[in-house]
Amino acid sequence: MRALIYPYSKEFEPFIKYGKCIDSIEVFETLSPVGWGVQDKLGEILNKNSVTEVNWYNIDALLLIDSGAINLNNLEILDVVTYAAKNGKKVIVNRNIDDDTFLGITEICGKEQVELIDMRKYIKEEMNDKRIKKIATPIILVAGMGEKCDKLSVQVFLQSYYKDLGYKVCVVSSRTNSELYGMHSFPSFMFGNTLDETSKIINFNHYIKMLEEIENPDIIIIGVPGEVMPVSDKHSEHFGIFAFEVFNAIKCDVLLFCMHNNNYFREYFEEVKKLCEYRFHSKVDAFVIANHAYDCFSLETEGNLKYLSFSNEEVEKHFSQYPENVYGSSTYEKLAEYVLDILAEYGEYQIM
Repeated sequence: MRALIYPYSKEFEPFIKYGKCIDSIEVFETLSPVGWGVQDKLGEILNKNSVTEVNWYNIDALLLIDSGAINLNNLEILDVVTYAAKNGKKVIVNRNIDDDTFLGITEICGKEQVELIDMRKYIKEEMNDKRIKKIATPIILVAGMGEKCDKLSVQVFLQSYYKDLGYKVCVVSSRTNSELYGMHSFPSFMFGNTLDETSKIINFNHYIKMLEEIENPDIIIIGVPGEVMPVSDKHSEHFGIFAFEVFNAIKCDVLLFCMHNNNYFREYFEEVKKLCEYRFHSKVDAFVIANHAYDCFSLETEGNLKYLSFSNEEVEKHFSQYPENVYGSSTYEKLAEYVLDILAEYGEYQIM
């Protein structure tokens, strides 16, 4: 099934670049609102900036996806849905939207007599007891400084790489609505306010244990949403709450720490390692430098954080002064092999 992806942003790029993850769906074209700064082409896939430019003749379905921190007017979504429905295309909802918007989509699809597929999954809390259960499967935890530090890219690459090697991989993404991409979503009960922090920790532990028992994987990869600590006085974000909850819910075998691009001193990596050891009782095994960095001006002002983008060459020009266990997007394969070596040394995983 050939799909138009909307609203497309850079956050979806890992699924196109690394993933064989979208079950039964071929990404044929993407559509981005004007001003989102998305390039016109990614590989063979064309990106359009106006719904009137879409080649509907070659499209089977419209796939609505989450757009991260970028806000989008729901009227814009309904407008694109209307174009798709009037052209006789299926509409697949894999995006967090409010009830009124979903009702509007339902009415449009009903009027034009096109199929509406709701892919969203809401994971309910099920805490039968208050004990933390032991997870026997090796766990790779992907955490980081904050948003746009390429945590998702690392998760998608490792999933694809290990599957190609023949491993059975279970991934709990740092994002919601991830089932379509062959992953499990970060559970919805972690974002709500119906549970206290203790209950969230226990429920998350039980959720991972349930996936282990059902899938019997060789490796579990877990992505941690957000940051490990406040970004600045003006941008507390979530105070690292998700990281606190996840690290208390499970004990990881490998911790990968994603960082924004910067010209770091070697001592900074040691400080990050100490932070994770003291705050989360976990040892950082490798660092991954992203192709993005904070816009320093936005850190000290109110409003949304802004980011700068860098090429692989710009990121890696500082690597000679970094420790050996620092990687970038062009060395993800070396990172994947390094992780397998760590697991082998622990004696908790047998190389196939």
